[in-house]
Amino acid sequence: MEQITTREARACDAQRIVEMIAHLAQHHDDLAQIEVEDLVFLCFGPTPWLKLIVAEREGQIVGYAALQKKVQLQFARRLMDVQHLFVDAAMRGQGVGRALMQSAAEHAALHRCAGLTLGVMAHNLHAQGFYREIGFEERETGGAIQMMRALPLQCAHSNP
Repeated sequence: MEQITTREARACDAQRIVEMIAHLAQHHDDLAQIEVEDLVFLCFGPTPWLKLIVAEREGQIVGYAALQKKVQLQFARRLMDVQHLFVDAAMRGQGVGRALMQSAAEHAALHRCAGLTLGVMAHNLHAQGFYREIGFEERETGGAIQMMRALPLQCAHSNP
């Protein structure tokens, strides 16, 4: 068996990544609405919003991590947030998630980040255990809630 390798995603990987996003959404009883063109715009367009890292085995993409820059301005602290971590079901338990998270940590360190952050569903005890095994600790949110104001969307291909 060939070892797992990781690399930065390329626009030509978008179709496969969109398929995996759909699987992750389904796992969370959600329906992915992202198209290949959306992912290309978000990650490989003129102002990339996310950094994608893919894991490969035998030349096939078997997982991905989506990273977003984050800052705690009051502390002048850079962080990197892991928005998504996905590993094909057939590849789970074979080091793919660990390899992706190691690459995410290296990417964050390269950008002088103080750490990696992520959110995990309260009922997803398996994922929580995995993150603890690789050094993550639960942090108190201070009772904060997230709020959002919806804005009218423009076509993904228009200028931001």
